[in-house]
Amino acid sequence: MSRESDWHVFDKAVELTASAVRGTAGGDVTPSFVAELFREVHEALTKAVERMPHREAKTGF
Repeated sequence: MSRESDWHVFDKAVELTASAVRGTAGGDVTPSFVAELFREVHEALTKAVERMPHREAKTGF
């Protein structure tokens, strides 16, 4: 993954994690929970990006 793509994935993972934490009930969220949530979100997004075809790839027409 390119450095630019990696930065976008990181930025989106931060955004999704923040949104999920704000949406949790009660507000009793520990920093360790937020860290684990971020790791899981970032890993899932990274895997999704790696499975996507590259822009330079030619279509099958």
